[in-house]
Amino acid sequence: MRDSEMLVAAAQKLKDYEIKSTPQRQVILAYLMKSKVHPSIETIYKYLKKNDFNVSLATVYNTLQLFEQKKLVIEVAVDKTGHMRYDYFDNPHYHMICVNCGKIEDVFDDAYRQFEKTAALDTGYKVFGSQYEVLGLCPACQRKEDKISNRN
Repeated sequence: MRDSEMLVAAAQKLKDYEIKSTPQRQVILAYLMKSKVHPSIETIYKYLKKNDFNVSLATVYNTLQLFEQKKLVIEVAVDKTGHMRYDYFDNPHYHMICVNCGKIEDVFDDAYRQFEKTAALDTGYKVFGSQYEVLGLCPACQRKEDKISNRN
């Protein structure tokens, strides 16, 4: 999807979620929709500045808070520098997080829906959604670990 198409899609998502559409919100959401890296506020801000979008760090922060309140975006995990990472969450999924390098990968598998149903039945809660994080070592970090242990 080209950038112009992504902005149109972002504007439609804002409308769908009953969020007032502004150029800043559109470009922030478009970036999150196409991002595969689960960016921090600072990463989003740097990307926007590098691409000549006139937006403040406070605007990025406030926009992400609004998107999170509306369940369009979720906080995923704190990275090694202490910054929260964000994810566009239109299509529910869970995350694999490497405890070594901090890499986050999306996993689209509906198995967790059964867990939600069981949890609701067992507790009587009305479930609105859930988010799961599975912690482990990514393949690259496993290879590094194997190389180190093979040297010893």
